[in-house]
Amino acid sequence: MLRKELVGGLLIAGFLAGVPSAVWQVLFLTGHGAWSSVENAVLGPFIAVISFVCSVGNVPLAAALWHGGISFGGTIAFIFADLIALPLVLIYRKFYGTKLALRLVGAFWLVMSIAGLATEYLFAAVHLVPATRPVTVVPTGVHWNYTTILNIIALVAFAGIYWLYRSRERFGGGSGYATDVVCGMQVEKANAPATAEHDGQEFYFCSDRCQERFASDPTRFATGKAVGPMGADPDEAATDPVCGMTVDPQQATASTEHAGKAYHFCSTGCRDAFRADPARYTQVDTGAG
Repeated sequence: MLRKELVGGLLIAGFLAGVPSAVWQVLFLTGHGAWSSVENAVLGPFIAVISFVCSVGNVPLAAALWHGGISFGGTIAFIFADLIALPLVLIYRKFYGTKLALRLVGAFWLVMSIAGLATEYLFAAVHLVPATRPVTVVPTGVHWNYTTILNIIALVAFAGIYWLYRSRERFGGGSGYATDVVCGMQVEKANAPATAEHDGQEFYFCSDRCQERFASDPTRFATGKAVGPMGADPDEAATDPVCGMTVDPQQATASTEHAGKAYHFCSTGCRDAFRADPARYTQVDTGAG
């Protein structure tokens, strides 16, 4: 999602930066005092919703909106509104259902608009609202400044860290770690929260819970067959029909029955969403139960 938001945000910002100011002036009221500020602050989050821009690409687009004539409060409300970008709204709907998702969006929208409007008046009170609207939204070409240098240093450091990660076995780094056979998590042997011994072999766990599950059936887990999400046996695992997550039926947070079949869920939110509209989630059976 990060790659899509980054590329999409910059592309949309670049496109909108070329939109004539007259187009923005049609959308945003100007010259009506406080009413213009209110309308702009309400409209700012709407632009965030339809532009698919999250916190990665919203600053260049905010600069384009500011250049196009939106008020300072509307620009700030747009920046605040990255929590109701359309992809996130769809995620809210999937996890919480349509009714609660709409309530969340409405509450976020109201708070973001009020916050943007309050910011505008606070900045205006201390004369911090910019008096000019720069024509250039994003500089063209490569400009060598401190951020460019820091970016290069960060890329070199990342490359070094990744190389060390790929070479950890060569330098003995991997010998100090083990895999929790219940949940599949990597555990540092020296600081493992729990350990157990079976058939002369030492096992390391990320938590007491995993150690207790291992102790209840060591033969099952010692074979390595049980490693998977939540420690679920691949032959016994179920799929949450709402979010698609793999869950262990014996450890599922919530379960319910529909049409004579048991369904298991990662959370009570997914269970409630299923109960509200079971037909929607059973049309394409994902193998739950």
